[in-house]
Amino acid sequence: MVLLRNLNKSMIFILLFAALALSGCVTSKEPLLNTVTTPVRAGKYEVQYHVDGKWTKFAAGSLTLINRAYTWIEDREASSLLNSNPRGTKFALVDIGNNYFIVVVVTADLQNPIWVGNYMYGIARRAGGAFLYDFPSCLDLLVSQGFSDYQIEKIVAYECIYSSKASLTSALTTYAKRTTMWKRLAPSGH
Repeated sequence: MVLLRNLNKSMIFILLFAALALSGCVTSKEPLLNTVTTPVRAGKYEVQYHVDGKWTKFAAGSLTLINRAYTWIEDREASSLLNSNPRGTKFALVDIGNNYFIVVVVTADLQNPIWVGNYMYGIARRAGGAFLYDFPSCLDLLVSQGFSDYQIEKIVAYECIYSSKASLTSALTTYAKRTTMWKRLAPSGH
């Protein structure tokens, strides 16, 4: 760990700027993944956060499955999974092996689509009867890979934009294996 008091002011400014400039999402302009799977059953679920050593309910809602695409509709207005749309947040899951799944969201379906990319990506892992998940920022991905993700096509407007399925899958898998996920989607009462 680097102590801030040991850095000069210009280095601190550069680190803060990098953190702010790279805090956006992981996206692509074209769909990179098209082999979707349906490992989660439709039904009532809770979004839970790991707080003080236990899973705490943050929100509840319904998960529906139509034509291999999921829709999450919360029972209240708070948006816990993403920038939720009142009509529901649509997403797909792509199995990448070892109980890991890439979450694919069409950004136009979000309430306030502000991203450069047309598709936003997250990572999920099956754990017990629930799915741990995260939507890492561009900075999160770079930190998890030691700032060496040469596979990112470009960084635009705070987003890491990918153009290769293999690169995206590798980056998200590396992130998931090196990070503790503190959010989960669990069946109600779990």
